[in-house]
Amino acid sequence: MRKFTVIAHRGVSGYAPENTLAAFRKALDLKVDAVECDVQLCRSREVLVFHDRRLKRITGQNGILRRKKLAELRKLDAGNGEVIPTLKEVLDLLDARCAVNIELKGRKMALPVASILRNSIRTGSWKLEDFFVSAFRFRELRRFHEIMPEIPIALLFAKKPRGMKRKIRLLKPFAANLSAEHIRPEWVKRVHKGGLKVYVWTVDNAPEAARLRAMGVDGFFSNYPDKLIK
Repeated sequence: MRKFTVIAHRGVSGYAPENTLAAFRKALDLKVDAVECDVQLCRSREVLVFHDRRLKRITGQNGILRRKKLAELRKLDAGNGEVIPTLKEVLDLLDARCAVNIELKGRKMALPVASILRNSIRTGSWKLEDFFVSAFRFRELRRFHEIMPEIPIALLFAKKPRGMKRKIRLLKPFAANLSAEHIRPEWVKRVHKGGLKVYVWTVDNAPEAARLRAMGVDGFFSNYPDKLIK
């Protein structure tokens, strides 16, 4: 698996609309080692790169993404004239020039995402070690692991990392992604004791990164990765 310390959060979302091709293009310009993106299914079953369940915050329009077909969603402005991209479009743009963390949003994401990754590896420049997958929904993450166990898995926690021993036994993850807002030194120690790395979301300035580094964390998700890389 590729080595990285700073992961561009939803692309470089501090400088471009989050989860858009512009944000991922900016990530390539900054030569980041890895990017993170959120994926979910729309009504016509395409895998789209979009964070929220509802469209309002990003597009200004009412509605729920999974209830809309791709043709409808393509008409929306995801920021600065950008459209909501498909996962395939994002992977085609990145073309294995950085690692990718894919966060599964919602249910029934495991199989379609695995199919896209397999096709990208078979037909393009991508390798298994270029990807890792995470999710808050443990069952969805386990399902992905069952379908494609060769792709590394990262556990994702909003607060306290509960059930670590069981989840490590079932999934054999390489990392746990913890919230910077709630992280505690004893949680970092617990995760490290299980043999996992600790990545923290979301960290946007060097002083906070230094504080967390002193706590022992291994890396960061950032909207401004260039500030941490420097």
